Amino acid sequence: MIGAPSLRVSEILGLTYFVYLSIVAMLVRVPFSRRLSVWTAAVVVAAAELLAAGSEAAAVRTARDWLPAVVILLAYFVTGAFYIAPSPRFEAWLRRWDERLMAGARFDSVPAAVAFYLDVVYDACFLMIPAGFAAYIRTGLAPADRFWTMVAAAEFLSFGTLPWLQARPPWAIEGRRAADRTSVRRFSLFWVDRTSIRANTFPSGHASASLAVALALMPVAPLAAAVFGVLAISVALGSVVGRFHYAIDAIAGIVLAVMIWWAMILLGFH
Repeated sequence: MIGAPSLRVSEILGLTYFVYLSIVAMLVRVPFSRRLSVWTAAVVVAAAELLAAGSEAAAVRTARDWLPAVVILLAYFVTGAFYIAPSPRFEAWLRRWDERLMAGARFDSVPAAVAFYLDVVYDACFLMIPAGFAAYIRTGLAPADRFWTMVAAAEFLSFGTLPWLQARPPWAIEGRRAADRTSVRRFSLFWVDRTSIRANTFPSGHASASLAVALALMPVAPLAAAVFGVLAISVALGSVVGRFHYAIDAIAGIVLAVMIWWAMILLGFH
């Protein structure tokens, strides 16, 4: 049975983000095929969210709880349609921050076991959102919307700067290092080359969303929150050590997640 749609905050965030991308597609110079893909994705997201919001069927309600994960993933790849060419000025700014924060370190001296751990955690970080949500809903102590509002805000605010701040990730610029010769490292580079949009996001969506998951879990599952918090910091460190992100990307992502968490507390979003 279909009723009048009543959208959740996280769903409004998803619709708002795709409306934003649709407007940006009319403002920036990208091939028409890319514009069309952005507009098509926006229509699909709007239709899916409105249909899910208007249904009372149990199966649809369950699917609705998980739908934001699909919307976030689609948002990532659709935002990649705006990447045309790196900005030399922005890339130089990112690299200057790397020099300040890392003092020229290339991380070749990181112990093999630590490098292995950081690579594995970073490679698997895409699992943190669904795993975190599964742990969250098992408690039955808070609405799904609270989790997804925090995580979606962290992701969309990270992705949304890409049309205006374009840069290559460090791994695409820097030469291969001694640390890149291990099998796990070669897999990591292959994985990111084949499954990412091959563009840098500032702040880091990986860092912000991973920490947002941990912060969302804190009130309902403190032990799980602690585990996901360790993994989130590991993802941020792995993104820099593995040269998937600049140091300032990871720091900005962590700050962004904390700011969203604090804003939700101030707004009384429980």
